[in-house]
Amino acid sequence: MKRVVALALAALLGSPLVARARETEKHDYLLHCSGCHRPDASGTPGTVPSLFGIDRFARSEEGRAYLVGVPGVAQAPVSDERLAALLNWLVREHAAARADEAALPFTAGEVARLRAAPLRDPAPVRARVIGTTEGIGEEKQ
Repeated sequence: MKRVVALALAALLGSPLVARARETEKHDYLLHCSGCHRPDASGTPGTVPSLFGIDRFARSEEGRAYLVGVPGVAQAPVSDERLAALLNWLVREHAAARADEAALPFTAGEVARLRAAPLRDPAPVRARVIGTTEGIGEEKQ
């Protein structure tokens, strides 16, 4: 039975439907995030942080609240479901950790709860999270 489930999951992950969903996430990133974070997620030195190592934020409750609460994220004109998918895509695309250290995926419910209270000044929250999570935003290797 486990083999059947594994084969079905593998078939689904390779399906055109999943590929289309990944393209939607990339499109949402390019449309709503890349203007500041750049198409390659490198950010703008001194003003906009890189997204490399974003998974380190996604592994703590305060880091997750920061990621969703940043005004540009919290107020993005996409549904909670699409925002959760976009964040999950970003975490997969720009992870610093090994797959076995992956963060839990964002859910639409979590995104809805967290984006209801956007951060007015995200910089101190980011500094606090970085203080507890070394290496966030490092150059991609």
